[in-house]
Amino acid sequence: MERQRFFLWQCAGLALGLWLGVGCVQGPSEAQSPLAAPALGQVDTATIDACMVCHSTREMQRGPVLDGLPEWYLAEQLRNFKSGHRGKNPANRAEALMGTAMAKVETEAQLAALARHFAGRKPQPYIRVVRGNIAIGRAHYATRCASCHGAKGEGKPEIKSPPVNVQEDWFLLDQLRKYANGQRSVHPSDAGGLVMKAALAGLSPGDFQNMVAYIARDLTVTPPLQKVGPRKK
Repeated sequence: MERQRFFLWQCAGLALGLWLGVGCVQGPSEAQSPLAAPALGQVDTATIDACMVCHSTREMQRGPVLDGLPEWYLAEQLRNFKSGHRGKNPANRAEALMGTAMAKVETEAQLAALARHFAGRKPQPYIRVVRGNIAIGRAHYATRCASCHGAKGEGKPEIKSPPVNVQEDWFLLDQLRKYANGQRSVHPSDAGGLVMKAALAGLSPGDFQNMVAYIARDLTVTPPLQKVGPRKK
């Protein structure tokens, strides 16, 4: 609960700072927004700093790791937040704050540069925190997940299915729960979300943990992290 409260306060500060153009991250000049568009194909330091407020430290993780996710997927999700396809469900406060932050991204070039930057970073090791029955999780993954996300969790870009083998286990579990309880994928045009909801139908919260525990142990491309320390920017 303390971790969640800290996450919400940090992101609230980020969203407010981005909205006002001051606060958490100060831009290159007083007249320039922290998320003002950089030169084509580049992304400015202030923009990255703004993102890293919620997507950086391991010891108090406040948002999901973006490093190593495909550029196409990151760009698609950023567009969804900007357009309101994500971030409009008040019950999902973290996504609502992300939607507020993305309102300050003014151009497609800037959005594309953000996606390119994080996609170009190497996946980060993380501390495994989800526990479950690996055998049961493996069986459920094979029947419920592998056809879209790949046998090794590598994803299938041809059907717009992202990898699950580079993301932290706590975040995967959180998203499965939100798909199941209706906090994610509330927009009628979110075809991928509808597929996810159908795939999860009939599974229990324990089944979610088992699947994520299997992904974390057998599919994740990075080794488990044993010691906690600040991530490099």
